[in-house]
Amino acid sequence: MVRVALHEKGLEYDHKVIKLCDQHDEAENISEDFLKEINPTGVVPVLKINNEFVRDSAYIIERLDEYQGNNAINLWPLDPKKKETLRKWVYDTTIDESVKLGQSFGTSIPLFSTGLIEVLIKKLSLKTILNIIFNHPRRERKVVFVMMYFLSIKNKIGPLAYESFVNGLFEIENQLSDQGFLFDDFGHADINLMCCFNRLEELGLGPVLQMDTFPKISSYWKNLQARPSYKEGILNFVDHEQTIEEAFPDKFNPHLANLVAKVHNRKYT
Repeated sequence: MVRVALHEKGLEYDHKVIKLCDQHDEAENISEDFLKEINPTGVVPVLKINNEFVRDSAYIIERLDEYQGNNAINLWPLDPKKKETLRKWVYDTTIDESVKLGQSFGTSIPLFSTGLIEVLIKKLSLKTILNIIFNHPRRERKVVFVMMYFLSIKNKIGPLAYESFVNGLFEIENQLSDQGFLFDDFGHADINLMCCFNRLEELGLGPVLQMDTFPKISSYWKNLQARPSYKEGILNFVDHEQTIEEAFPDKFNPHLANLVAKVHNRKYT
């Protein structure tokens, strides 16, 4: 999301890949230096602006909008009322740490991603798992990672997100403006949904976005994919195709049929 925002604004930046503990034995995000100097919560992204480490993607993007880049675009409106309306959408379409996973559209996406994460977790060494247990500052994350390593929860946790996800799709469809964005102009919440929709495609859940029930979403997603920032901020950094194939062979996702059925049930009730 932050990379997309940087490209939308036309801001130059230096990029460093942090090897995350749920994907790599190096576990850089829970190293002593990272936790002490960069982010004590052990999560990414983190952006360094004028020697200040700024954390949380939603807050980072709001801060970035204060800067003028090479592109004449504002990701946040100036009007206070419109800003508050956008703020609600921003936090409904991203991971909000104050909201339990699966309780909003944004927090439902990680639950559908458990199949992908579980494949990565099971490839880690036992030493890395012990490192997570003793050093990861987020209790809920270490518990989930350990469960994925020793058990399998990928097909059990997704249904917890069904209701919020389907409700979110109907809300998005109803909110989309005639201009093709959530509001009159492309903004922060559109960036969030660009990333959410891309992850759904990776997970084999993209057909939900093409259902006849959601004609505006279908057109909206095509508009998002056509923006240069989609390629520059997302596609150019994809490096997990093999893992996705392992998690969802032939892009088969066991949640797809259930979600389609729930959409139909919601539409006709």
